[in-house]
Amino acid sequence: MKKFTAYYFINDLNIVGKEEDFVPYIYDKEKGWVVDKDNILSDRLMGYDGEVIGSSDMLFRVDEISEDEANKLIASM
Repeated sequence: MKKFTAYYFINDLNIVGKEEDFVPYIYDKEKGWVVDKDNILSDRLMGYDGEVIGSSDMLFRVDEISEDEANKLIASM
């Protein structure tokens, strides 16, 4: 079964994230891909600002990118 993977650039924190089979990960330059236990990526994808879901301010803080773009960003860290 093929895995679903999407890559993201989190603009306000200048970090790369990904969702793999709906599990969010954040790229850590020392540890590699780590599970996003702090919901950094998920909050932005849902627009959750601590009070409501759908906040456009939070939604604009993340952009979907290609795997190639993600790898280039990771290499430049």
